[in-house]
This record gives sequence, C-alpha cells and structure tokens, in this order.
Amino acid sequence: MNMLEDYLRAVSRLLPRSKRDDIVAELRDEILTRIETREAELGRSLRDAEAEQLLRDFGHPIVVAARYRDGPQYGVGPALYPYWAFAVRFAVIIQLCVSVIVFVVKALSGGNIAEAFGSAIGSGVTGTMTLIGFATVAAWLAERKGINIDYLNTWCVQDLRFLDFAFWDWTDVQDWMAQMKTTKHATATAGFDFSHDFRAIGQSTTGRGIAIIVGGVVLILWWVGLLRFGFATISIDFAALGLNPGALPQVDWPAFKAEMFGPFVAYFAALITYGSVILIHPAGIRLRGAIDIVIGALAVILAAWIGMTSSIAPLVGVDSVAQLIERVLAFVAHPVPVPLETVVTLILTFTAIGGVFRALGGLWDLVSGGYTERGRLTGQSA
Repeated sequence: MNMLEDYLRAVSRLLPRSKRDDIVAELRDEILTRIETREAELGRSLRDAEAEQLLRDFGHPIVVAARYRDGPQYGVGPALYPYWAFAVRFAVIIQLCVSVIVFVVKALSGGNIAEAFGSAIGSGVTGTMTLIGFATVAAWLAERKGINIDYLNTWCVQDLRFLDFAFWDWTDVQDWMAQMKTTKHATATAGFDFSHDFRAIGQSTTGRGIAIIVGGVVLILWWVGLLRFGFATISIDFAALGLNPGALPQVDWPAFKAEMFGPFVAYFAALITYGSVILIHPAGIRLRGAIDIVIGALAVILAAWIGMTSSIAPLVGVDSVAQLIERVLAFVAHPVPVPLETVVTLILTFTAIGGVFRALGGLWDLVSGGYTERGRLTGQSA
C-alpha cells in the first residue's frame, strides 16, 4: 500500500489544485479495484513486483494526470500545424542560405576550407534550432492564449496552394529538381506544378504574412545577437574578389551597430507587426496601409540617417543628385574593381525610393480602404 500511496502522491502533484482530492480518491478506488481483481485471480496477495507492474500498466503519473488537465494536450495543434511547418521550413531555408553564403565567402577569401565548413555547419545547426524554437513558442502562445487568426475563418481558395509547400518532403524536392532539369512547366510525379507552388507563396495572403514574420524575426534575432551567422569571423581578400572597399574596412562597425541599434529594431518590429496583421486581420486594408506608411517612413529615415549623419556618412553619403550621378557614371566607366562605397550609396538611394513608394501605397490603402482589394478580387473572378 505504500507503493500505491507513493504513486498517487506523484499523480497528485501534477493535478489542478481545485480538483486534486476528488481525482486522487477516484484513482485510488479504481486502482484498488484492479488490485483486488488481480488478487482474486491469483488467490493470494500481490507481490511488490506484481503491484508495481499493475501500476505501470495503469499509466505513468505524467500521462494519468494529463487526462484531467484542462486545455489542449499538444504544443502545435492541427489548425496551426501547416503554418508552423511553413514558418519552420522558410526559416530553415533562410538559415541554410546564409550558412552557404558564409562558407562560400570564407572559402573565396582564402580561409581554411575545413574551418569554414565547420563554422557554417555549426552556425546552421544552432540557428535552425533557435528558429524552430521561436516558431514553436509562437504557435504555442497562439494555441494557449486563444489569439484569433481571422484567416482560419475567412480563408480564400487562392491561399490553399501554399499548403502544398508546407508538406514538402525530400521526395518532393527531388521531383522538383528533376522537373527543373526537364521542362519548366512539366507536371511532376506527385501531381504538383512545383513552379506554381513557389508562386503560390507570394500570392497567398497567409504565405506572405508568415514569410514576412519569419524574415523579420530572423533579422531581429540576428541584429540583437541571438542568431550568429559567422560574418564577424570572415577575413575578406577584397582584391582577390575584385572589390574596392575604400575606407569601409576602417569603420568602427560595433560603434555603428550601437548607433543604429534602436532604429533597426523598430524597423524589423514594424515588419513583424505587418505580417501579424496580415494573418490576424487580413481584411484590415486600412490598418495595413497605416503600417505600410510607418515602414516606408522608417526606411526613408534609416537611409537618410546612414547617408547623412551616421559615422559612415562621409564615405557613402552624397550632397546632391549631381554627385550621385557622378558616382554612378564613374562606376559604369570603371566597374572593376567594384567600389563598395558606391554600392552602399546606391542601396541607400533605392531603399529611400522604395520607402517613399511604400508609404504612398500605404497612404492610398488608408484612404481608399478595401477598394483596391475588391478590384483585385473582381479581376480574378472575371
């Protein structure tokens, strides 16, 4: 009987306090009934080993207690699993691509191939596990906190194709690679148009929202140092790569990161918010428009800040459009070695222009509401 009490005490520690006494009494009666039945069959009292086996057959205390626990008994439920799977696969693809880039750059810059490969593998595994953990925590919170994802109730047929990608396996990848070798529009053995599957991610509201969230999370985790891709350990031979870095290698990059830390976190957070709104409230055209204005304005501010007032502004900033044109013409006239300072200047310029257009598009959505969306859906159904 001491064994039974030890068993019931272990179960009780895992039960809700409000129902603990009643459940333990119920379990005691059920187990004692089984013991009596077994002793009647044997015609004697149970030995310790037999009693322990009976308790083992009844179930581990963790499993038994779980039967009486309120709430879902899973981390990622069936309703969210396809989206969790898509987020995980997308995050893994990003991590693998970055690891390959780091490996290639290290190899081309004259580094030790074995060391570069080991570093890429290490950063890839660590980053992948981190991203899977964050995706699982996000899905767990959505399940437990009852976050209303409007898409689950108002989904569109055009979003369904993205589910194919969520359940891709290695056979599908092999089929896709074989299809790419034969004809672009061939139908693979699984019956999928794989090129359509990739396009469906961009066309699907849900796929686009998840992709934006995953991309934003990856960027913000990298920016705050929770993800390490191995860029800091790269020693680049710029001349061998046909690059002219100018004075950029002499920049105090840790100080620059500290200088830009807050603005970049705000920008990445705005992206994550935008993707979340797409998932939670896909019909919120005006809300998305307002966030688009914020994202566009942040892009313009960041580009202007880096090019005009940051510590690298003297290297990559321009005082006028004429100076920008002069740099571009000089680059066109002598493209090799590639001037990195000019490349950064062009990136900042196009970032600012893109930010302006995104803010204007957001302003249009904010003013017009669902007009644009209704017109798009009408055109698709025509």
